[in-house]
Amino acid sequence: MKKKLTYLIMAMVVFASCSDDDDVVTPDGGSTEIDVVLNEVKYQGTDWVEIFNKGTEEADISDYWLCLGPGTYVQLSDVTPLSGTTTIPAGGYLVVPYELNDTSGGLGLYSTDQFASADAIVDFVQYGEAGSARENVAVAAGIWTEGEFVPTVRNEDNSIVFDGDGNGAANWAETTTVTLGEENVLTMPNNDVRSIVINEVNYGEGKQIELWNNGTVAVDLAPYWLCLGPGRYVQIENATVISGTAQLAAGEFLVVNWDQLGDSEGLGLYSSNSFASADAIIDFVQWGAAGSARENVAVTAGIWTEGEFVQSVRLPSYSIAYDGEGNAASDWSEVINPTFGMGNATPINSTTFSITIKNTINYLNVHTFTTPVGAGSPGPLATNNAQYQISFKAVPGTKFTPVTMMGNSNDWFLAPTDLAGIDLFPGGTALNGVDIADQLSLYDLGTEADGDPATFPTAGENVGPADSNTSVRLVPGRGTGDIYMTAILNYAASGGNEAGTFTLTITAINAPDAGMPASQNNGFVITPGIVVLHAQSDPLFTLGEVDRGVGLEGIAEDGMPGALYDWFTETGSQGTPLRLSSSLTPFSPALIYAFNTEKDPWFTQGDAAKGASGIEEIAEDGNRMVAYNYLKDFGIPVALPAENGPIGPGGSYTFTIEVPQGQNYKLGFGTMFVKSNDWFISNNNVGLTLFNEDGSAFSGNSISSNTYLYDAGTEEDQPVGFGDNQVMNQGSDNMGPADANTMIRRVSSLDDVQFGKRVINSAPGVTWSGDPRGGYNIIDINIQPQ
Repeated sequence: MKKKLTYLIMAMVVFASCSDDDDVVTPDGGSTEIDVVLNEVKYQGTDWVEIFNKGTEEADISDYWLCLGPGTYVQLSDVTPLSGTTTIPAGGYLVVPYELNDTSGGLGLYSTDQFASADAIVDFVQYGEAGSARENVAVAAGIWTEGEFVPTVRNEDNSIVFDGDGNGAANWAETTTVTLGEENVLTMPNNDVRSIVINEVNYGEGKQIELWNNGTVAVDLAPYWLCLGPGRYVQIENATVISGTAQLAAGEFLVVNWDQLGDSEGLGLYSSNSFASADAIIDFVQWGAAGSARENVAVTAGIWTEGEFVQSVRLPSYSIAYDGEGNAASDWSEVINPTFGMGNATPINSTTFSITIKNTINYLNVHTFTTPVGAGSPGPLATNNAQYQISFKAVPGTKFTPVTMMGNSNDWFLAPTDLAGIDLFPGGTALNGVDIADQLSLYDLGTEADGDPATFPTAGENVGPADSNTSVRLVPGRGTGDIYMTAILNYAASGGNEAGTFTLTITAINAPDAGMPASQNNGFVITPGIVVLHAQSDPLFTLGEVDRGVGLEGIAEDGMPGALYDWFTETGSQGTPLRLSSSLTPFSPALIYAFNTEKDPWFTQGDAAKGASGIEEIAEDGNRMVAYNYLKDFGIPVALPAENGPIGPGGSYTFTIEVPQGQNYKLGFGTMFVKSNDWFISNNNVGLTLFNEDGSAFSGNSISSNTYLYDAGTEEDQPVGFGDNQVMNQGSDNMGPADANTMIRRVSSLDDVQFGKRVINSAPGVTWSGDPRGGYNIIDINIQPQ
């Protein structure tokens, strides 16, 4: 029951009681029980409060108060009633105007202005949310339960009404029949809400619009219209549906494609094709700029504010999304990972990838020596002082591996003792006048059984029985090559923009004794062989493993280097080397990133480098940080490697990057081709695969076929490795003259001035060492999901 106040009326005596009931003496003697309650409250639209006298006698409540909290109260005697008077007859009503919050409040009826007193509060109702200022007073008085509240009305024409008995939120309900000054009539509202909003828009690449039924009933959207302005409209039933259906159930989404969306628009959703009518427009959003064709219609309809617009997105793959409440530009925001067909707050799962970028430069050139000095045709060095001589170009960092057969053996050959090869520039100084024979050792290839003179080379190719031990191994007790030959390297520096020239002269000094039977213990026959210039270890074989089967057997068994030479010099489908690397260069510190745009946001082939993109800095000077910050500012995933500094041949960078799923993300990367003026290695403009068509994570290195060598178009080119304006030679950054061609373009040909292979032509600028087209053979990208 509501708390009651009792007035004690005693003749000739007036006194104020200090009881809990705030008694008031009346002049006619006797006592009257007064029972007044809050009966109906309308707090949206026109606000008022109705008080009902449930008692059997009239009640003067002119001294009573209404209170919402500190500073928000009024005495009833100071208010002009809308209906009735402050002396309410039994069963009568008093209605007074009182400003109330539209969404939440706690309204107390008090007998005095002691608003914190549980003895003074007469009745209470709380709506919208719990925790209002006087809730604790009502709870202490026993007329309300802590935490309870009446739900907020859904229509400003409705009110909340008391059911006539009891305390608490359960005794109140929303009604559509408002009865100011009359008995309450509970007419439950129809809570079916018909509401469609524009929820998400991609106006860059996807040209998609998402409509959301945020009401409670299904809506047929087929007759609805989308309009951008005069002559630019489409009816939903004629739109291209991406997902969902025009028969849109409550809580569901319809996504349509509309190619007319541009970077600065005002998009209206209409219930009819009366596009100038404020009654027909249902929702509206404006982006890029104010003043679109239908902005004034939306403003008149009260669903937009003149001059407001949503800021442009940073990348064309991004969308703008609605926050679910309000009609302002501030209710929209940029979304990096769109959620078309789902709620805008739907979490996006991600996959973590480990990315390895490896400098695969290895084989730099190959030469054969077949014809002895002074001879007219190929042959071995079977007499002392007979010689082979061969010249080749090379630059610092090059390793040198000569190979020749011991002709009076089955499958023994001389090669460097150090399997990394012989450094042609130890300490930075070229080998000149140096005999490298003592750096060679005798190896058994393990392909043919040893010691049978009948199967020495004169007997024919590959005629001996197989070796029971197939591993490549050192021949024990044979010492080094200086027992059998001299192998002197001389060097002549270049006077121009190309490498110097080495000349290798091999001279036989331990020829077989012709008077003795042929055997592997009778001297040493030096056969035609090969010289490999390389950058990484083990260029031809691995000690303890079987022969690789690429042509070394032809030298070791028969003194015939042709097959191995052909393997090294084989070309791909475009006539470009499959195995020889174009040049010897380190890579600069690299970066990677993932993007969900259709084209790479960092650069576009055929366009000039963007001023702030960092292309110039990485391509000219190996500085990746400008590019890193530029890409990071888009909000996309960007990562730097675990390793610091540049990497040479055989070195690699390892990255970890977390990438959202289901957003068509691709991988991008960048590193400088250091021995150039402004060349860099990167992906093609559509990026490298991270997710397969079925959504699963990609793994492997086959996407390396989409990596290419680019000219940034920012600095004039000089010969590879020899330009005084190249980063390893110049005094400070950005030294060279500007390139007359400012377009970023593939490096379609490269003049190998380092190793003398001359011009290598690769129209697409292929860089992967495994590409069947052939190319520059310098890089490998490996992707592994974690």
